[in-house]
Amino acid sequence: MKYEHIETDRLVVLTLTGLPTRTDHAAFARRVAAQVRSGQARGVIIDASAAELPTRQSYSREIWEDFLAEIGACPFAYVPPVGHDDAERQAMIEGLLGEWGTCFTTAEDVTRARAWCLAQLADSSR
Repeated sequence: MKYEHIETDRLVVLTLTGLPTRTDHAAFARRVAAQVRSGQARGVIIDASAAELPTRQSYSREIWEDFLAEIGACPFAYVPPVGHDDAERQAMIEGLLGEWGTCFTTAEDVTRARAWCLAQLADSSR
């Protein structure tokens, strides 16, 4: 996992590769939450395009729930891995997004994810 804080945009970018552990995810979520609470970060991008999807749906749900609980309502863009578009997985994610009221999108790449986050932040500052 690679963690990057883009200070000029006040965005956090996490690049996932392989199959990150639950500990990896928890550490990232805590770090992002601290930066969001302090105002250092106002949006989050997760580039999971090179990551593996967990084989257990329950594990994936726990990761999403834990992360959404930490970041609150800040814009969150996700560059998904292969297999992300499975109907059951999409239903699980949509349910969680609705529950947490998260401002969310999927994007084809980090450039588009960044543009979306910045647009959301510009709209919220008006």
